[in-house]
Amino acid sequence: MSRGLILDIIFCAILLPGMMFLFPVGEWLQWHSGYVAAYALWLFAVWLLCRRMLGPSLLHGWRGVITVAGALFLIGAVTFLMSLTPVDFPRTAEIGRMELHVRAMWVLLAAVVGNGLPVGMLSRQLKLATARKDVHEALDNALMALETRRSEADTGEEIQVKADYKTIHIPLSAIQYIEGRNNYACFHLDHREDVVSQIPLKNVLEMLPEGSFVRIHRSYIVPRWRIENRKGNWVKLMGLETPLPVGRAHKDNLNNG
Repeated sequence: MSRGLILDIIFCAILLPGMMFLFPVGEWLQWHSGYVAAYALWLFAVWLLCRRMLGPSLLHGWRGVITVAGALFLIGAVTFLMSLTPVDFPRTAEIGRMELHVRAMWVLLAAVVGNGLPVGMLSRQLKLATARKDVHEALDNALMALETRRSEADTGEEIQVKADYKTIHIPLSAIQYIEGRNNYACFHLDHREDVVSQIPLKNVLEMLPEGSFVRIHRSYIVPRWRIENRKGNWVKLMGLETPLPVGRAHKDNLNNG
């Protein structure tokens, strides 16, 4: 059962009846039970609106505040029209003063709105915090899995390429993937800037240990150990959000080795 549904049940079964019975609802039920029941349903609808929509809207800055203000104005207008409905209650106030049941309607509305808005806002904040926590945990787990797989695949080997008029040593375990750009190869690396070398991609594959890397596309070579899963014509690599395409001529490469 969700947290929001539990809040709705608590409000409907405990808080709303408790607030209503602070007033002489018992007497009013004897005179016009349908009217009292209709207003109870209206209060519950206002609660749902405040908790699920208006309260969370307050987290959106001034735009949310304006939205909430407009909605509260409409809620007040509907409640005012309901208070004008002719109901055969015994007179509970002197002429010129607000009837007791009308006064109760506004007090109950204020109580519902006063509870629904902060509960909705806090519920939304808690939900966002929980979602952020889940995302952080998922990222931590992914990083741990990546480091574990890297340590298993790390043989200490490296390749040497020329870039920016110097020789650069690239550990094989640091390569995310290698991208071909005409007669250049771009080495995408973990925790380091990309290295671009003037060497065709086919020559790069000859420099790499046999079986450790695979060409999946005319423009991409990837480490086998980084392959997380394959869906259709795309390959998801560990540590990367964006999948890489699999070329039609290179599909069989993934099944070999």
